[in-house]
Amino acid sequence: MILAAKQPGATGLKTAWLVAAWLLIATLFLLSGCEKAPQVHKWSGQTMGTHYAITVVEHKGTQPPFDLPQAQSWVEAELQALNQAMSTYREDAEITRFNQLAAPGCKSVSEPFAQVLTLALDVAERSDGAFNPLVAPLVERWGFGREQQPFEFPQVDEIARLQSLASLEQLQFDPATARLCKTGAVALDFSAIAKGYAVDRLAEGLTAMGAEHYLVDIGGEVRVRGQNPGGVAWRLAIEKPQAGFGHVQQVVHLFDDSAIATSGDYRNFFDYQGQRYSHTIDPRTGYPVEHNTASVSVIAATAAAADAWATALTVLPPTQVSALAVEESLAVYMLTRENTAQSPDESEPGYSIWYSPGFKPYLDAPTSN
Repeated sequence: MILAAKQPGATGLKTAWLVAAWLLIATLFLLSGCEKAPQVHKWSGQTMGTHYAITVVEHKGTQPPFDLPQAQSWVEAELQALNQAMSTYREDAEITRFNQLAAPGCKSVSEPFAQVLTLALDVAERSDGAFNPLVAPLVERWGFGREQQPFEFPQVDEIARLQSLASLEQLQFDPATARLCKTGAVALDFSAIAKGYAVDRLAEGLTAMGAEHYLVDIGGEVRVRGQNPGGVAWRLAIEKPQAGFGHVQQVVHLFDDSAIATSGDYRNFFDYQGQRYSHTIDPRTGYPVEHNTASVSVIAATAAAADAWATALTVLPPTQVSALAVEESLAVYMLTRENTAQSPDESEPGYSIWYSPGFKPYLDAPTSN
């Protein structure tokens, strides 16, 4: 989870949203130290089953003035369009129509749909299947989907059948023509990437409207540009992987144009006959993960990439997370239980920290203007 990080003399707004029972985001804006207080535009709403919050900062000398009504209207329209493309809760959504398509069958998809699918398939390949946009039937069967039914432990043959529906070999996609085909009764679910992609679309739209300094948050997936109201890098914090909310683990400073997402298993799980089962399902086995990774935070150029990679790395055991993060040059911060990570630093008794070389620059405090 991601929280606000306070510092002496700070004023402004703190927002916090709970996402999928395990993600929290908050930000605290710093207004001290400026010759003239900037103009700050803030608004929020609901989308994709969660909340969104946007802050646009106009520092001294910003030209032309930011058109808030135009931005608010455009944001709402864009979110509606993205929901229409990728919400599995809408019977008339583009993704639902594809999922209901009889196999074998093909369908042309929209640009946003194609972009999300392209990234999803790319991360799936680079993570050796740890990320998989076809995993929804398994998630549902393990009791972490939208259907609320009494839980019965699945049989081995049932898991094997559902796992066969997660085979990406049953999808054929041609990016050049945006034509998507399926050879089996598979169903796509972009829930592990769609919010991040929506954050990116809003960020790009704000930039096109002339915004140079902003923060966009949809259910804990965050992208920033420029500086916060205090004239320095945006400050966020990764939450401790423990019960309750508001416990800061690590402050990070997001600069330039960057995004962050965190995935963890400490909010959404259940106990069955003395065994703890995480909501994180390994598509390669069909079962909830059993390793000791508590949370993984990823900073990337886009929120969609951070979102997808945070999910993929949470599936992997700690040794594979560290190896893949270095191999892919990812900015990764990982918390593991029982101090088994390769770093001797402890976040608290029972946890240890590991972060990749690419993550280290975001731990250093920026210099005020």
